Amino acid sequence: LSFARPPSVRLCRLRCSSTNPSRRAMGAVPELARAILEQRMPYLVGQIVVKAVTILAVFLVPQGPGHTVPVLACATAAAADVALRVAASRRPRLSPGKHGADLLLVCLLLADAAACGGEASAGGKACRALRMVVPFATLVSLGGNAMRLTARQRAPGDAVEQDCEAVGVGE
Repeated sequence: LSFARPPSVRLCRLRCSSTNPSRRAMGAVPELARAILEQRMPYLVGQIVVKAVTILAVFLVPQGPGHTVPVLACATAAAADVALRVAASRRPRLSPGKHGADLLLVCLLLADAAACGGEASAGGKACRALRMVVPFATLVSLGGNAMRLTARQRAPGDAVEQDCEAVGVGE
């Protein structure tokens, strides 16, 4: 008979440990990111408004600064959103399933700003192609924000902490 703890208890202990060096090194960044993301209504509504303005700019505003400013603002907002979500997560890693649409949107918006930034580039093939692709990528990202806005708020303790308490780890 082995008296070793099951792997789930060892894994839970690693996750629940407050002495994890990577958590300590990050300092107050996760707490700040969580505090920002907890303000769901104003934060996500702001993200949605920026993305809606970008869609309108792509369709209605001719190429130039009036087009580029909202596109770059949306790219900045989407990149900041990904950075905040990664910083606030339990495991601070990029995940294609969670962050892929926003990262693709950032890349497309930066390509749009580069290809369609000047008056002379308005008729280029790349600019015309991006004018058709960017609104769809923006709508996908906007839909993700709308889902986060309408999702239920999590309980104060997350699933890992509850699992650890159920096993009796961390006491």
